[in-house]
Amino acid sequence: MKIAYAMGAGLICSVSLVALAAPPCCEEEDFRGVGQSPEGVKIQLTEVKRVNPTDIRVTWTIKNTSGKPQVLTKGNGGSTSDKYKLVSEASLIDAVGRVRMDVAKDTRGDIIAAEHTPDILAGGIVLGPGKSMTTWAKFYAPASTSAVSVDLPGATMPWENIAISK
Repeated sequence: MKIAYAMGAGLICSVSLVALAAPPCCEEEDFRGVGQSPEGVKIQLTEVKRVNPTDIRVTWTIKNTSGKPQVLTKGNGGSTSDKYKLVSEASLIDAVGRVRMDVAKDTRGDIIAAEHTPDILAGGIVLGPGKSMTTWAKFYAPASTSAVSVDLPGATMPWENIAISK
């Protein structure tokens, strides 16, 4: 009897976890790279969320569908800017006001976004075969902004008129 209960509880947990996992908001695109042209890499916008009245967090995933490591960015692999190449040029455009918003910066002037460790020998950020990585950036946006176009580094085209979730 205890085994049946444990199996049933596990099933309930599995179902509830699946129900809580939100699907990506948008279709994936080919990733053209940042100064690089990797093969078999896809980029997918996964979330545009208001995290407080003045901040929006944008999350996206990059997937390597090829059978070999792919260099996603071009640089020397050792400079400070190399670790931000996947996020630093991201921008939002307010769908109504047509105002462009760049990645937010902190009081020191550093962008508020994910850092990715570049491979110095490869000269950029490398994604292994069959692997994926999730990255993010924060944007300052007025509370009145409810939909945006999202332009991400390496994306073929921006995602248009994306509603901001709460």
